[in-house]
Amino acid sequence: MNEAVPSVVAIDIGTHKVSVLIGKVHAPDNIQVIGMATARNRGMSKGKIVSLDKVITAIKNAVQEAEDMAECRVHSAWVSIPSAELKSFYASGRTPIDNSDHSISTSEVVRALELAKASHVTSDHYLVSAVPLGFDLDDSGEWVQNPVRMSAHSMTGHYQLMMLPISTMQNLDRAMKGANISVEKMVVSSLATAEASLLKDEKEYGVCLVDIGAGTTNIAVYLDGRLAFAHTLQRGGEHVTRDIAAVLQTTTEEAERIKLLYGCVDLKVVKPDHMIQIQGIDGPQTISRIELTEIIIARYEEIFGQVREELEKSGAIYGLYHGVVLTGDACQIEGMISLVRKMLGVSAHLGNPPLQISADDQHLAALRRSQYATAAGLLLFSQSETQEAVVEPEDTDHLSFVKRIGRAWSGLNEKLKSVF
Repeated sequence: MNEAVPSVVAIDIGTHKVSVLIGKVHAPDNIQVIGMATARNRGMSKGKIVSLDKVITAIKNAVQEAEDMAECRVHSAWVSIPSAELKSFYASGRTPIDNSDHSISTSEVVRALELAKASHVTSDHYLVSAVPLGFDLDDSGEWVQNPVRMSAHSMTGHYQLMMLPISTMQNLDRAMKGANISVEKMVVSSLATAEASLLKDEKEYGVCLVDIGAGTTNIAVYLDGRLAFAHTLQRGGEHVTRDIAAVLQTTTEEAERIKLLYGCVDLKVVKPDHMIQIQGIDGPQTISRIELTEIIIARYEEIFGQVREELEKSGAIYGLYHGVVLTGDACQIEGMISLVRKMLGVSAHLGNPPLQISADDQHLAALRRSQYATAAGLLLFSQSETQEAVVEPEDTDHLSFVKRIGRAWSGLNEKLKSVF
């Protein structure tokens, strides 16, 4: 892509689809999409690769369509990491400051991170991100932003660590190589979605992103501008479709069709006499929309019951002053906002479209759809100065961590501390 204006490519590999965006970077906050496409992905189940060849085919198909629209060729891209097997947890590392003037250097910062990692990183998992939360000097209880050149007898570094099985990373890498595309950087999918869907103020004052895809539901909580909690549930939109198919004795395709056309999770808006014609396995049949709604509500109540359980377990639910932001194709269903407000007891709204990313009038409406949210977040990450959620190459030395730690946050309040 040898153009006068720098370009960046984003590839989001999801359970049911691969989404691709090709953007021209006019400025970090002004990216013009010139190529976009989605392709059906039949090589994944519940966020995991089950057929490498089918995933490679989906990537190639989506990339080729986006290339044709942009009239260019893609050689490298920013890529989302499916979050199905993500492990995210708080960790801390305490180190003494042994030099004569007790001045903290980058060596002590690196040591604190290594100690935090030591008891958590295993041989079969890869550390994809270490998000710095803050540093406690001499057990004062007040966390500082950047401890380098400050004085103390001891320092404790606090982090949110995110790990994935090495096999997951290897399979994703093989899929990209099979599609003949090199990887610029990898970003955990839920964090890329948050980058596109959450406002800065929402992250500062406390917000939970709930991203419901086909096979998984990703949760990401931000407090004081930084990631405080992340978790993935093995439930998503395809489970709703399977419920419909099982109860109404239809095919999966027919269940998906009526879900998209008539799906709802609020019985108050469904008319009692609204009947639906569907194609059952044994032939045509007529059902009430109320019956369909009850089937769908049961599964979504299970999903958001688990979301609430995770938020309560971590303590994060008590700091969500900006409530919940919903994204993902499975959230685009009538009555979703009222259901979430009822079940979680906080405000809720659909994700904000990233205004930094634009397209021509013909394609802007498509770009604003939830299917491109994660890819849009990848474009934003490519221009971000704070890339804590970016996967470093295997041979990255300690300095890469130091650079990230140097941008650690400040102003951590007691509410956030209670989460951990």
